[in-house]
Amino acid sequence: MMRKLPIFLGVMLAASSPALAVEPRPITSPKQIKPQHGAVRLSVQSQVQQQGTIHVWFLREGGDPAQSADVLKFERKQGVPLLGMNTVDSRPAIYSLPPGRYRLLAYGVACPMLPPPGTYACSATMNNIPLGQMPARRYEGEVPSFDVEAGKLTEVGEFILEAGPDAPISEGAALKFLQRDHRAFELRVRPTSVPRAAAFVAIAAGPAPNVPAGFESRISCRQRPKGAMMYLPFTC
Repeated sequence: MMRKLPIFLGVMLAASSPALAVEPRPITSPKQIKPQHGAVRLSVQSQVQQQGTIHVWFLREGGDPAQSADVLKFERKQGVPLLGMNTVDSRPAIYSLPPGRYRLLAYGVACPMLPPPGTYACSATMNNIPLGQMPARRYEGEVPSFDVEAGKLTEVGEFILEAGPDAPISEGAALKFLQRDHRAFELRVRPTSVPRAAAFVAIAAGPAPNVPAGFESRISCRQRPKGAMMYLPFTC
């Protein structure tokens, strides 16, 4: 048993190592858009308060998932609901990116490694302590994508990790359902309703994102109802 312990720890450490990817930092001024770059505005969030950071990966069209320069990763920290920092709220940020088309590649909750093909859940750890199974998915085929054009700002929208409309989503049941059925949750997309910061209003609009059927969000509620801290209902 003792001989197997170092191997086990090695696997745990490898699972907690971050995937190699470009992780753009939010910008707060058009002056921070790099020369020959464009900008995108997007929000990463979830229908149910998550128990770890939400990681979302995009692949540059024609790129290789094994090449870090071809992969973008955006994150949404877990937050503390009691302090009003909920992953269910829209929090769009603006990023400077090189021109090109980027397609959704994967997501993972509390799992910083890029999920391999065929993934529907991941085994998460925190400080080498197992947290159990978390939602994760590697996408193939037709997926949402967006284009970046130099000097323009593309409104990518809200990427929401949400359940199906028949799921038991409520303050008392949402977390239990999330823990019981990870496969019921998928990333879907909807336009953001949060106005742009005044500094970015004058920038020319980039192309609209491409959202295939099946990836459109089914949540019409735009903000948590009074008293709701852990979830966002489908309708308010």
